[in-house]
Formats: sequence, structure tokens, C-alpha cells
Amino acid sequence: MTETTKLVSTTIEILGKFYSVRCPEAELKSLQQAADFLNKRMVEVQESGKAINLERIAIIAALNITCQFLQQDQQKNSFMTKINQRLHHLQDKLDMAINKTLQADLVCLPVD
Repeated sequence: MTETTKLVSTTIEILGKFYSVRCPEAELKSLQQAADFLNKRMVEVQESGKAINLERIAIIAALNITCQFLQQDQQKNSFMTKINQRLHHLQDKLDMAINKTLQADLVCLPVD
């Protein structure tokens, strides 16, 4: 972190408890969104009755979030592979079309 990065203090709420945190000013909105998302996920775990203490709720919520993230990352990688394959296929088609055009132009050149 550079010296020019301004840190700000804010308070986030997780399961009815308030936590003071500091972050770069530019990341404040993202931090608040992350805290809201985490709180919602922890409330879901708490309401499911699968866990009662805060530590267990946090671990289950973290595992659920991580699993979802990894699945989405795998999907993204799969999509990127498909897109790259399609781009290579299109590039090959363009190259073939250009080569055919160039060959046709060479055949049709008038001889002086």
C-alpha cells in the first residue's frame, strides 16, 4: 500500500455484531457489499439450524461461498476455452478465405 492511499474507518454488521474495520477509501463500497453478502450467507446458515455457534456458522458460510466461487471459476475457465477454440476456428476460416482470394488474384493478373 502506498503512502498516498487514504484509509477510512467504517463499521460493518455481521449477525447483529458490529466490527470496526479500516480499508482504502476507494474500496469502502466493495467492503460494505462484501460484508452485506457475508452477513446474508451467515444468516442463512444460522436459520438452517445446521450450526449454532458463531465460529461454526462462519466456517460453513465460508465453505459454501468458496465452493460457489470455485464452481463459477471452473465455468468461466470452460467458457474461455470454448471461446478461444471458436476464435481459432474463425481465424483458420479467415486465413483460408484470404489465401483463396490471394491465389485467385495471382491467377487473374494480366501479363504485360
